[in-house]
Amino acid sequence: MLKKQRDFLRIRHAKEYLDGVRKNPFFFRAPPKRLLMVGGIMLGIVLFTFGAIKLTYLPAFRLNNIAVSGTIVILPEDIQNSIRETIFSHGYPLVAKDNVYLINRHAITEQLQSSFALSNVNIVKNGTSLEIHVEERVMTVALRTKEKTLFLGLDGAYVRDATVEESRAIDVRIGTVTATEGEIVIPLQQDMPIILDTQNDPATSLPIESIQHILNISSELSSRGIMVKTYSFDGATALFTRVDTNESYDLYFDLNNPVSDQMSALAAIMIKPDFVAPAEYIDLRFGAYVYMK
Repeated sequence: MLKKQRDFLRIRHAKEYLDGVRKNPFFFRAPPKRLLMVGGIMLGIVLFTFGAIKLTYLPAFRLNNIAVSGTIVILPEDIQNSIRETIFSHGYPLVAKDNVYLINRHAITEQLQSSFALSNVNIVKNGTSLEIHVEERVMTVALRTKEKTLFLGLDGAYVRDATVEESRAIDVRIGTVTATEGEIVIPLQQDMPIILDTQNDPATSLPIESIQHILNISSELSSRGIMVKTYSFDGATALFTRVDTNESYDLYFDLNNPVSDQMSALAAIMIKPDFVAPAEYIDLRFGAYVYMK
């Protein structure tokens, strides 16, 4: 009987120890090696993540300058402010949003093209600086009549009258006047077509077809290194235009025929070895027959 009671008490006391009821708090029981390994891995991940986050805040990786080039009418400061807003609204959580290696360039490009009249945006990272080169998109056409100068939209419809300063800038661009020393000429869109109505025609709009032809002519000539000063129209419904260029000659285009065909005719004569630039004009209005004077 005593032996059974002894064995019972031994088993009970052992169970109480294993269950922690009689566990001595001053004795440390080492955790299993698996728990130590898991704990070490988790601690390493936490420390690595914290270190990586802190690394993004180092001055050597932070954006310190935004350089903007190529603007004519748009203020560079407006583009810089838009870029900064985009950077801080598209950054990643916890890390430095202005870290040059984490900046979302695609988001910047989309934001600039949706906020400004730009045909192209090029972003280059140079150290801790961003170099932004933009090309402004032509949004208006200048029409000068004998009475005034006004701006038309790309659909040929009236937009507004030109200000005195803008009219002066147009005069300077086309060479009818010269800017005085120290004069600040208001900027104009770089490739904005300037149409001169040579008739006493109080026109305030032009057919959209004429505008499209003018834009195509401007693009084609620019790609060939020929810069346009003005387009002369004999009235708002003119069938052809005389293009004043930076060359020694002007060009005549038919506004009812495809510009590409007329440009092909121009290219065909210019590539000839015996081509000599005329003193007055090249007339492209008659298909395969090109006249020069």
